[in-house]
Amino acid sequence: MQKMLIISLFLLTALQACSKMDDHFAVPQQATVQTANTAIHQFTGYAQGNTVHLTFSYNGNLSQVAAFRIYSGVDSHQLCAIGELSISDTTVTNFEFVDAHPKGDPTYYLIGIVDVQGHITYANLILPVFLHGQHN
Repeated sequence: MQKMLIISLFLLTALQACSKMDDHFAVPQQATVQTANTAIHQFTGYAQGNTVHLTFSYNGNLSQVAAFRIYSGVDSHQLCAIGELSISDTTVTNFEFVDAHPKGDPTYYLIGIVDVQGHITYANLILPVFLHGQHN
């Protein structure tokens, strides 16, 4: 329970640190924070030129999902919403998002699942993507 609370507080702190210039959405929209047992799997990313391609699969009930919100930042403590993938076809299970303007090297990414009531559940993984190969 303590580990879950620490992760939840960390995510709230990370998401509230956005500047309004970078953020097109209220972060977070609702106080709902869940960090475990999301239906997001195979969350990966790779750099191609000056863009970052993110892919993930979702094996939950898409009829209850309005959108996937993508967050990014130069460190895992400051993540800003950079876009959304709206759900129009509930039979699709694999998704891709292209970040045309990565914020740094590495850039960190997080996925928020926005349900049809507007609540957001955050995936329990913050993914770093390196633009110029992994740094040690």
